[in-house]
Amino acid sequence: MLFEAKDGIAVITLNRPHRRNALTNPQMQRLGEMITAASSQPELRAILLTGAADKAFCAGADLTPGDTPFKPDFSRMHTPFAEFLRAGKNSALPIIGRINGDCMAGGMGLLGVCDIAIAAEHARFALSEVKIGLFPMQVVAVLRDMMPRRVLADLSYTGRFMAAAEAQALGLVNRVVPAAELDQAVDAVLADIRRASPAALRRGRYALRAMESMSFDEMIAFAETQVGPMILTDDAREGLEAFNQKRKPSWAV
Repeated sequence: MLFEAKDGIAVITLNRPHRRNALTNPQMQRLGEMITAASSQPELRAILLTGAADKAFCAGADLTPGDTPFKPDFSRMHTPFAEFLRAGKNSALPIIGRINGDCMAGGMGLLGVCDIAIAAEHARFALSEVKIGLFPMQVVAVLRDMMPRRVLADLSYTGRFMAAAEAQALGLVNRVVPAAELDQAVDAVLADIRRASPAALRRGRYALRAMESMSFDEMIAFAETQVGPMILTDDAREGLEAFNQKRKPSWAV
């Protein structure tokens, strides 16, 4: 697992191309810790999550004997993968997925915590657990609200591969580009994020996360409580002043 903070972006790379970037329990735990650590750094704008090489973004759990996460430790209240999903969903920073190759099984859970995802056109997507006697129990928790129920059932029960174009049509990824253009497409998104207000990004992700399970009446009431604090931030004052002075804002961080 590689971590680099550069130009306001925390880049996390799954670095096991020989195992199709599959994850062991310690790596799942480390991934969650990296996301939590990045969220605590005020100079960062976003997290970029990707895999090494170009064959796989993440193949899910490493099924090699001795490395597999499917050895329950009942002394633990939570599984390492569930803890990662919690860290991802509760991140203070937007998470951008650079889907450089196949995204399978638990890898779909990584995709599920991303706010924006750009995929190479050769990438394939699958919930393949049923083919080895399992079911994507934890993964469906982050995918349930991202796709129609029948599509989720189709993928979960058949384990079939889905092409990148279908994933885009379903809204699982924002853009699909040729592999040679993947970095350019991701860099364009990151450039826009770097120009955005750090306070707005963090407060915005917090608000979107909080509203996920609310009714409309609950959402609008919650949103009303957020307007005042947002206006009182240094970024809001600077942004409004810059707008009226017809200049680019200079954010505090």
